[in-house]
Amino acid sequence: QAPQLQARVIEIYQGAGFANLALDAKKDYVARYGVDSEFRRANAAGWERAQPLVKTHLTELAQHYHASAQKSKASADYQEAVRWYRATIASFPADPATAKNNFLLAELLYEDSRFGEAAVEYEKVAYAYPRHERSADAGYAALLGHAAVEKRAHATELPALQRTSVDSALRFAQTFPADARAGSVLTTTAEKLYA
Repeated sequence: QAPQLQARVIEIYQGAGFANLALDAKKDYVARYGVDSEFRRANAAGWERAQPLVKTHLTELAQHYHASAQKSKASADYQEAVRWYRATIASFPADPATAKNNFLLAELLYEDSRFGEAAVEYEKVAYAYPRHERSADAGYAALLGHAAVEKRAHATELPALQRTSVDSALRFAQTFPADARAGSVLTTTAEKLYA
């Protein structure tokens, strides 16, 4: 019954307007009843019942810190949001909302100018999940991430980065041939190859 009692504490904090206490209590809830918790090993049935709230709290934590990062532009807020998105994705890999959360993680990394990491996450969103409404957008955003990495790279790194970028562009064009951006992606790729 511990998860239900702790959930009640969170409700009380939220109802009383103690947002920071509620936030800390949600972090504690996730730590106590999440995928890597001791509670899971000790009480599998109780752990299973706690998972809907773990998922809710992980999502709320990621969204809270994402919004904070967008306001403050502070690296610490970006890091915290990345932490919670990664925890959500790792805890619920088969959940229908995971592709959306992975897309938000990629967006967050891109906003924080972590273009290489963002490109990797965008490619996961585009190609590792069943096709969804943001698949093509993620595939294209990966190309933008690769281009941003190339702009910052030292000349000695460019050949390897360009190969990665070309591979990503070809994959995009093959996977999303009906996308309006596929033609320009192929044109840009051809220009890179024959420059």
